[in-house]
Amino acid sequence: MNKSYYTCLFGGEAGYGVMSAGSIIAKGANRSGLWSFVVNEYPSLIQGGLNSCLVRLSDKPITAYEETIDFLGLFSQQAFDCYADKLNPGAIVLYDATTTKIDATKVPEGTLLCPVALASSIPKGGAKIMINSAMLGAFAAFTGYPKQILIDVMKTEFHNEKIQQENIQILDEVYHLVMETLSSSKTFPFPFEPKAEPKMLINGNEAISIAAIKAGCKFSAGYPMTPGSSVLSYLADHGAEYGLVFKQAEDEIAAINMLIGASFAGTRAIGSTSGGGFALMVEALGFAAQAEIPLVMVNAQRGGPSTGLPTRTAQADLNFVVHASQGEFPRIVLAPGDIEECFYETFRIFNLADTYQVPCIILTDKFLADSSVSQLPFATESLTIERGKLFEAKEQPYLRYENTPDGISARAIPGQVGGRHIATSYTHGEDGFYSSGNKEYALNEPMVTVNSMDKLYNKLPAMEKEIPAIKFYGPPNADLTIIAWGSTKGAILEAMELAASQNISVNFLQILYISPFPITATELVLQQAKKTLLIEGNKTAQLGSILRANTGHKTDYTFLKYNSRAFLPSEILAKIKEVLF
Repeated sequence: MNKSYYTCLFGGEAGYGVMSAGSIIAKGANRSGLWSFVVNEYPSLIQGGLNSCLVRLSDKPITAYEETIDFLGLFSQQAFDCYADKLNPGAIVLYDATTTKIDATKVPEGTLLCPVALASSIPKGGAKIMINSAMLGAFAAFTGYPKQILIDVMKTEFHNEKIQQENIQILDEVYHLVMETLSSSKTFPFPFEPKAEPKMLINGNEAISIAAIKAGCKFSAGYPMTPGSSVLSYLADHGAEYGLVFKQAEDEIAAINMLIGASFAGTRAIGSTSGGGFALMVEALGFAAQAEIPLVMVNAQRGGPSTGLPTRTAQADLNFVVHASQGEFPRIVLAPGDIEECFYETFRIFNLADTYQVPCIILTDKFLADSSVSQLPFATESLTIERGKLFEAKEQPYLRYENTPDGISARAIPGQVGGRHIATSYTHGEDGFYSSGNKEYALNEPMVTVNSMDKLYNKLPAMEKEIPAIKFYGPPNADLTIIAWGSTKGAILEAMELAASQNISVNFLQILYISPFPITATELVLQQAKKTLLIEGNKTAQLGSILRANTGHKTDYTFLKYNSRAFLPSEILAKIKEVLF
């Protein structure tokens, strides 16, 4: 068999270990020289509903997923009804006939239907979640995926030795049952390397959390909101090892004000939420801007408006985040497109926040936040922490908001001798005093107001020069230039590979930092573009409107997807062909 990818999907209600089954297979592949991409889907329910875990495996790095399935492991009837039409010809369907009825007319010709008594393999009194160990045993037997690799992963997953042994025994017994009584197809196409360099299986939120710790972040606060919550839970679970304090606040408003307070006190801090929580934070966002207090926030987008689709993906908060809060002020908005950018750019954005003393927002989405990918260890040797301009006691009198050519004034930490100042949300002069609160300032209010606003915006030239705002992929003289941001990156890159294999010439302009918008760098690319295609996960082409406002360029074509699922390489390739031919 000559396959580039092999895709497994496990589906069933919560409580059957659907996610764990997929995760164990992916981790085993990671340790054996293969690469994996894991996509979890689940409804916004406390219990029940259809959960699925898709694992795409390959012998080369993977940046996206496809919905077509080579192995379907069913824990419920609903899973079959939902995924039967996604099966590739020759796929394996593994199910327990006591819980799932298979309609053979709904699967492609050549599908191998494999009934196994999964539920009866659980010992009397055993937890129903153990059924995933039975599923894994049958999976190994049918596909040829090495059983011992799965067992080795299970030994590290279960810390309770009794539970570990019980699950391994179930896996082993079902494996031998299948091998002795049923035909095994051995369809798994890739060789395993027992001594391969191990890789991490890591998602976007984990990469952001690790980067925050590496950047010296010592405080985090938040109120849980999917899909941003897992940044908070990671830092709550692991932060103490690195001297990080985590506080679950009573709501999002309290959380962001705690973050601002920590930063005002000189401590690097990060918060994480989703669109609804970010909406509650915007007044404080403006406070951080007016008081010039560094702030790092994560907004992991989900479907909206309002509560919308709490556990599904979207790219529809862009305009909101770029313009959030009353008044106007510069901010930095980063839209990482993959795991490496989640890590390295999060580390960088802490430095940018301190250097420019502005609010910084990391704009991801559920797909990037929640999908796990094989990743080699990050190279951290060259990463350095930069705290920006800091006050030195010899500088007197101290003007916290001194008008400097680059708009950046030295920060004093509370308690620092000679550094007394006022941090206020009111428009203020160089010393921080309120512009109309006393007679002297009232007389100069128009001038103070203009100077204060100009000071904020004087930071822009240096920001635009320093920030690595775009990335460009592909041949410079391609027939089509794709423009996109965020998590669509992986699917676009794979679609470009597919296009190149068919002699179709495409390049890709990734807008990595959307605010301040990289006008000059973008215009240079657009000047060379023959045709442009905008790809976004929203209804109204939000990046397109920002692009047009800043450069005057209206893309020739758009491809918008807002059905709660991420882009697939195959559908992007189809759109490329539609545009070019």
